[in-house]
Amino acid sequence: MLQVHTAIEKVTLYDGVKYKPVADATLLVSGGKIAYAGPHSKAPPYTAEKTVDGRGLFALPGLIDLHVHGLVDEKTLGSFLRNGVTTIRDLASDVFEALAWKAKEQSGLIASPRIFVSGPVLTCRGGYPENVWGPKVAAPVRGRYQAQDKVKRLVGMGMDVIKLGLEHELGPCLSEAEIGGIVAAAHALGKRVTAHITNEEDFQACVQHGVDEVAHMPARPVSDELWEEAVRKDILILPTLHAHAGWAEEWRRRADHPFGQFCQHGFNAGHLQCQKNLERFLSLGGRVAYGTDAGNPHMPFGVSVKEWKDLQRAGLTPGQCLEMASRAAAKVLGVEDKLGTLEKGKFADLALYQHDPLKDAQNFRTLQVVFKGGLAYPAGPLEFPQPFDLDFWIQQWDKTKFKSGWQESAGASEKKY
Repeated sequence: MLQVHTAIEKVTLYDGVKYKPVADATLLVSGGKIAYAGPHSKAPPYTAEKTVDGRGLFALPGLIDLHVHGLVDEKTLGSFLRNGVTTIRDLASDVFEALAWKAKEQSGLIASPRIFVSGPVLTCRGGYPENVWGPKVAAPVRGRYQAQDKVKRLVGMGMDVIKLGLEHELGPCLSEAEIGGIVAAAHALGKRVTAHITNEEDFQACVQHGVDEVAHMPARPVSDELWEEAVRKDILILPTLHAHAGWAEEWRRRADHPFGQFCQHGFNAGHLQCQKNLERFLSLGGRVAYGTDAGNPHMPFGVSVKEWKDLQRAGLTPGQCLEMASRAAAKVLGVEDKLGTLEKGKFADLALYQHDPLKDAQNFRTLQVVFKGGLAYPAGPLEFPQPFDLDFWIQQWDKTKFKSGWQESAGASEKKY
C-alpha cells in the first residue's frame, strides 16, 4: 500500500495537462512530489499522514509568472506564494542581491516562490534601463566583445536568463553587432535571451537577431510582415498587457501637469494597442506565456486578475490562460519535467480555491491554501507596490526635455482621448 504525506480527496482538479477538469479527484503528495493526480476511482490504495477534504474546492497548478520585479523583501516574496504564484522569474536586479534571494529560497529560510533571475539588464551606455531606473539594474556594455564577455560572466554567476534593454523611444540602444553577439554568447552557453521592447523598431531587432522572447507585447503598431516573420521564427511573447493600464492609473495622480497628462494618455493608448497586437499575433499562430510585470504600479505581487481578464478579452480562453501560466511557462524555464502540471513525479506546487478561477478570474481571490514542494502555506494578504515618486519624473523631464516634442504630443493625446 502506498504511504503518502498528504491526500487531497474529492477535489475538482485542473491538472494543467487537459483543459477539462476532473471531478471527484484525488491528489497524493509524497516527498514533496505528486504521487498520483486523477480520478479517485483510479487512485492506488494508500494511507496518508494528513487528509484534506477537497469537497467544493478547485485544485490548480501553482502559477508561474515569467516577468516580475519582486526581489524587494520577504513580505513581497511571501505575497506571491500566499496568493497562488509558486514560481517567479525576476527580470531586473542587482546580481548579488538576486543570488542572495535565490539562496534564501532554496535553503528554505524564507516563505517564497521558486526564484529564477536575469540579474542586470544588458544595455549600452546611457540606454534603458540605466537612463530611467539607474545603474543598479543595468549592465552597460560597449562593443561585441565586451557584450559577450558580460554574458559569460552573468551565466557563470548563476543567472538563469539574459535580458536586453531595447528602448529607442527613451534614448540610445545596443548596436546590431552587440545584440547579435549577446544572443550568440547566451545560446552557446544554453541560455535564453529575453528583451524589453516597446516599438516596432526594437521588436524588429529581436526578430532579426534570434532573441528567444520579448518581455512585453509591443505597444505600438506592428506590420503584418513583421508579425509573420516573428511567428516563423517562433519568437515567444510575454504580453504584460495590464502594466500599461497600471501606469496610466498611477499618472492620474498628476493629471494636473502636462507631462502627467502625456503619460496617462500614452499608457492608455499603449494598453489598447497591446491588446490589438496580441489578437493579431494569436491569429497568426504566435506563442505566448504568462508574465505580469509585477512591481510596476497597481500590479500585485501575486495573481493579477486584471491581467487574466485582459488576456481573455484578447481572445484567449481561461484554459489557455492557465496553460500560459503553468505548462508553457515551465517550458520557458526549462523545467517542464519538474513543474507546470500536476502529474506523477513533479513537484507538488498547487493551490486550492473555494470557487473556480477558470469560471471567473475574480475567484483567484478565494484561495484557501497553497502547496509548494508539498509544504502547505495558508492564503495571505495580496501586496501591491508603493506609490511611485511621479514628481521625480516630472522634474527630470522638465529639466532635460528628454524627448523633443513631447509637449506637442501631450496636447495631441489629450485631444484624442
